[in-house]
Amino acid sequence: MNVDINSQFIVSSIAAVAAVVAAGVSIYNARFGRFSRQRWWERKVDAYSQIIDALSSLVYYYEEHMNAELECRKAGGQHSKGFEQFWHDGNIKIKTATAIGAFLISKEAETALQIMWKEKGKGITYGDWYGAMESDYNATNACLKTMVIVAKKDLGT
Repeated sequence: MNVDINSQFIVSSIAAVAAVVAAGVSIYNARFGRFSRQRWWERKVDAYSQIIDALSSLVYYYEEHMNAELECRKAGGQHSKGFEQFWHDGNIKIKTATAIGAFLISKEAETALQIMWKEKGKGITYGDWYGAMESDYNATNACLKTMVIVAKKDLGT
């Protein structure tokens, strides 16, 4: 009879330990999943922030060039060398974002970037510098507006 009581005690002890371990693993998995989702959301925020920042830089660049042309002055003024960096940096970031595509950003955001590249320079005759700037400005500005809306929707803000 003593053996049966000892066996039952051991079996119930093992079952209790197994239940505690299972609960611990379950809690760990839930916390890890939440942490993983949080990190993914932060990466998406960073991606959208970089894209919106780059688009804003390009819009500023095009606006400054068009205004300078209308006012018969040099774009960027005395800081023209650093000013050209806006265009360079913005284009590289946007090309990278377009290449990465829907890995971090939504399909809608990826489509907005692709449309921007198709619309830039559309319908411009050779040598029409101002028309090219205006076309690039319009395409980039439209993409910026769309990207802000899409980012808010995708990030749930």
